Amino acid sequence: MTEKVTKLALASRLIVLVVQLMANGALPEHKPDVFRMPVSDEPKGCCEWIDKLVQRCFGGLRHWDGEYFLHIAKNLYSYENTLAFYPLYPVVVRHVAQALELVGLPLSPDSILLLVAIGLNVWLFCESANLLFQLTHRMFNDLNKSWYAALIYCFNPATIFFTAAYSESFFAYASFSLMLECLKPTDHFRFLRLGAALAACLVCRSNGLITVGFPLYFFARQLLVKSKEGTSCWQMGKMVLTILGALGILHTYYFYIYRLYCLPSTTAIHPKHIVDYAEERKYLISGRGSEGSPWCQYTLPFPYTYVQSHYWDVGFLRYYKWKQLPNFLLALPMLSFMHWHCYDYLRDFIRSVWAKVTPSGYRELVKDHITFPFVLHAAFLTLICTVFVHIQVSTRLLASATPVFYWFAADHMPKTLAQLKLRSKAGALFIWCTTYSLVGTVLFCNNYPWT
Repeated sequence: MTEKVTKLALASRLIVLVVQLMANGALPEHKPDVFRMPVSDEPKGCCEWIDKLVQRCFGGLRHWDGEYFLHIAKNLYSYENTLAFYPLYPVVVRHVAQALELVGLPLSPDSILLLVAIGLNVWLFCESANLLFQLTHRMFNDLNKSWYAALIYCFNPATIFFTAAYSESFFAYASFSLMLECLKPTDHFRFLRLGAALAACLVCRSNGLITVGFPLYFFARQLLVKSKEGTSCWQMGKMVLTILGALGILHTYYFYIYRLYCLPSTTAIHPKHIVDYAEERKYLISGRGSEGSPWCQYTLPFPYTYVQSHYWDVGFLRYYKWKQLPNFLLALPMLSFMHWHCYDYLRDFIRSVWAKVTPSGYRELVKDHITFPFVLHAAFLTLICTVFVHIQVSTRLLASATPVFYWFAADHMPKTLAQLKLRSKAGALFIWCTTYSLVGTVLFCNNYPWT
């Protein structure tokens, strides 16, 4: 089955690549006034035609946030607005690209970065599809449901972002890895792998911070369910060290950013095209310690919230404006689907809680409702998407951060695809996923707004 899932995931990525290539050549590219990675005017190498071919074939996958990720991969955090994007994905792309440059690949650094960003996502997408299949099968012991979860994942409504130069595939891979590790018994916890997956979540995306709840919950669950057997202090100590180690890696990144933007003793020399673009766009550039940003004076000087608010006006209910109605309509299918299913699940869970008021009853409740932390995590993310973030990103945020969407969706599918009827819940789900996949790919690769 693993080979079958891999073939499905790879086939879906090839479809996305072909569709974006055709659409990028058939439609004129929109040119919005948004961030573009500044490039130098240095002469190209001897194989400029290969660079043009790469950009022609894959240039549609670098738009919007992809420009930020590729800029960080090439120039690190030279502009303050890039601090909204966490480092794991662009740093990995950077180091793989540098290794390929040392090998002597006859391409410009920009082309190598783009190819590495796409290739890495294709590989991680295939791996994450397999992890989702394994996670679903371990949770429900249902091959049919596991297969449908992987199938919907491969053609999910935000599928273009799992191939483009975005961190969605990496975050899905890290999240599913962490969740799968957490499902193992306490005495079989592989703390090194658990810590690596948790650290990857934390430094991949900002919403990775709440994934800390998974190892905490499942460790506490094991203590409750197996209370008579007991748990050694050494195991508890290893869990504490695992979480502290992952948080330590995240705070190492925070210290690096603070040092880069807030300490007067830190200076940075930037190429002329980087400085010129900063002056043109009025961006704060790194290495200007005495002219630091307001977040440097915070008690906890974390830049993410300030940058999101200052550059993109992200905040509680700030996006609730009539002019944003099209974006609300774009996010409506995902948000309504998740709100509805999470509400139904949590309502039934609360009823079960009231029915079992004894300690032994609670122990059985926790043992039986193993999906509870996953749904609670998904419900929290859905609520955050509804009231805080730019509403149109809800589809890709939820599609990459939680397996719950795929579990709920798989529950609506028939026993076989041959029984699928368009005038049914499964048919509506099929139409939604395929429409968003195709339309999203066409619009995104031509630089039009999408989710």
